[in-house]
Amino acid sequence: MRLAAIPIGLATSVLLARFLGPEQFGQYAFIMALVPLLALPITGGMQTLLTREVASYSQAGRWSLYKGALNAAHGWAISISLCIFAIYVIFAFGIAVIPTSGKWSLLSIALLMLPLLGLNTARNGVIKGLGMPAMAELPGMLIQPLIALGVLSGVAFTVGLNANSAIWVQVVSVAFTFSIATVIFFKLRPTEAVSVKGEYDLRAWGSALTPFILLSLVGTFNAQLGILTLGLFSSDEQVAALRVAERGSHFVALSLTIVNLVISPHIVNAFKSNDMKLLQRLSRQSARGAFAIALPIGLLLIFFGDSLISVLFGEEYSEISYLPLIILVIGQLFNVFFGSVGFLLAMTGNEKQSFKGQVFAVLVNLFLCWALVPTMGAVGAAIAVSSSIIFWNAILGYLVYRKVGIRPSAA
Repeated sequence: MRLAAIPIGLATSVLLARFLGPEQFGQYAFIMALVPLLALPITGGMQTLLTREVASYSQAGRWSLYKGALNAAHGWAISISLCIFAIYVIFAFGIAVIPTSGKWSLLSIALLMLPLLGLNTARNGVIKGLGMPAMAELPGMLIQPLIALGVLSGVAFTVGLNANSAIWVQVVSVAFTFSIATVIFFKLRPTEAVSVKGEYDLRAWGSALTPFILLSLVGTFNAQLGILTLGLFSSDEQVAALRVAERGSHFVALSLTIVNLVISPHIVNAFKSNDMKLLQRLSRQSARGAFAIALPIGLLLIFFGDSLISVLFGEEYSEISYLPLIILVIGQLFNVFFGSVGFLLAMTGNEKQSFKGQVFAVLVNLFLCWALVPTMGAVGAAIAVSSSIIFWNAILGYLVYRKVGIRPSAA
């Protein structure tokens, strides 16, 4: 499903870019980059926490705590969404700190997604905790992008698209996904938990949720920082340029995504068996295999990326997205060359070390975006993003060598 989501995302971006044009596509991309950050208090860590707690409660037959955790997650999603709505109204219409015209007018529509995203996350975490990860990921990973692409296509080829209607389509697709996730949830929920009264351990859940939110904050912020900085300090066209370049560069890292899905259990088994030779061989061979696939894709994008962008997105994008694409592709090639450094740390009990590397990468990204975006636009943001990727991999590669005792990378 993760692999299928990448071409679906590309098709959606192509459709939006062609029908909206660079300015409106940039406005749309900026607001859609804001949504996951605003949703972090609701979604950040909730899925992981629920998966862990529900798995424990279901195994022990503690259905009252299961129901309490589910009720608390729903209450948290709805109450925090209402708080965010209230803060937005105060800052936008009360003291006028947040603009309400131009692209910022789209934010009031996008905020409607927040409670739905929170409730969808709760459904996902509970179903995973019950031991059905594929069913948990199906609505959000596959159904929602397909619905969005289908509705966007229908609107585009009938009445026409603009940034406003594109955001509304996303709201509708998330709402429809919530309906499907709810049906799946009710079909899969344990019968033992239906009639019991909920029991609550709010203090333990709250203290456990905080580090999960911090982890999500670092990852989400780093992923969206380039788009957000461009939206705040550059033009909408530059936001569109970076979004198009990002879509292309994702294909370079596709092979590493596949490798991570395949080798993660083998890493755990080799580490538990204390077989460092096998772990080293897994690391090197997987990195070499991923890089052997990524390099031709990267070279194709570097030498023919302008033509590909022109064919897919339109000539107006090839002029502004080609150089950022080259820069991002170089960063992703480094990413693939180093191999599964993040997975190696996480699967060997060194996830705190991985978090430190992520924090450093965010700081590098933030500093370079602040320094380069105002004068260089999408090119500066691409340099910042690629630099953070390279620094992150170099630091994590060193930590793998120190903590795990093997040398990562394809070399």
